[in-house]
Amino acid sequence: MSGDSVDLVNDLQAGIGNLQSESPELVAAFVQMDQAAYVEGELERKYKELIGIGIAVAVRCEYCINIHVKNALSEGASREEILEAAAVAVAFGGSPAMAYVATTVLKALEAFE
Repeated sequence: MSGDSVDLVNDLQAGIGNLQSESPELVAAFVQMDQAAYVEGELERKYKELIGIGIAVAVRCEYCINIHVKNALSEGASREEILEAAAVAVAFGGSPAMAYVATTVLKALEAFE
């Protein structure tokens, strides 16, 4: 298991918890928005997480990549689906996105599979 990926997810969750005490309105608004975006509707949560992976790679958010890979796997996404979603981001993000797929996405898969 890749400690870096697990540590990043744990750090993110702890940081949001710490921010909750300093800026509860911001965290509450974010959580409400995030829950609304990922509620199952016409798209299953798995597909929303795959979309999240593509966006996270395109914007180069290491924390986001890790949490969405973890969540996508929990929702039943396969390694192949995750890599395919990440590959779409490379079409938009070029070399920087490719670097994140080749490193962060692969490490997250190793950590959470």
